[in-house]
Amino acid sequence: MGSQTQRHEEDGFGQDLIEQMEDHAKVLHVFDEGQDIALDLHEKLLSEETRQRALAFLQSPRYASAIEKYERLTTGPVDVPEAGA
Repeated sequence: MGSQTQRHEEDGFGQDLIEQMEDHAKVLHVFDEGQDIALDLHEKLLSEETRQRALAFLQSPRYASAIEKYERLTTGPVDVPEAGA
C-alpha cells in the first residue's frame, strides 16, 4: 500500500494543491471570525468588549497573515505595507 501522499498525488492532489487548500481554509476561517465580529458590532456597537474584540482581531497576526494569503491566492505575490507605515 502506498502512503497517503502517494495516493493524493495519484489522484491529482499534489502537495502544492493541498497547501493551497489549507491556505484557503485559513483565510475562510479568519473571514468567518470577521463576520462574527461585524455582526457583534452591528448589534452591540457601544459595547466596550465588542470594540476591544474587533480591535484585537484587526491587529492580530492571523488577520495580517490571512490578508497576505488572500492577496497571494487571488493576485499572486504582492508587497503588503507594514502596519503604521
